[in-house]
Amino acid sequence: MSTSRDSHFVDLWLDCQHSPHTRSCYRRDLLRFLHHAGKCLSRVTLADLQSFDQFLAAAGLAPISRSRTLAAVKSLFGFCQRVRYLPANPAAELPLPRYENRLAERIVTEEDVHRMLTGEPHPRNRVLLNILYGAGLRVSEACLLRWRNLSA
Repeated sequence: MSTSRDSHFVDLWLDCQHSPHTRSCYRRDLLRFLHHAGKCLSRVTLADLQSFDQFLAAAGLAPISRSRTLAAVKSLFGFCQRVRYLPANPAAELPLPRYENRLAERIVTEEDVHRMLTGEPHPRNRVLLNILYGAGLRVSEACLLRWRNLSA
């Protein structure tokens, strides 16, 4: 199992992540890995990481989710090596699963955005759509906006 020193370095690594959402996801991913490995960070091997990848695949995680989870674990081990907590990075040679990049399917054309804006009858919703589009925000980011974020 992980030690209190492991926990300290995990917390330091998580503190480097700017987004609270990212920290939450990475913490969940790491706890899943540590539970699977059942050992402290200094004893983890490439075989343990490969076993975890196989476990994620068998659990039915999509390749993009496996890739994100493994990237988080790889990031932690890279951090631990950079700060000299670990002498070597066992995750350095772990390949990330390939996945099909489907971002282009989610891009809305400028004409479609214009149609959405002109077709929205409620002024409040039109303003929100303009903010989402103009600032390139996710819905979750727009929900966290406060007046101080919008005023000059």
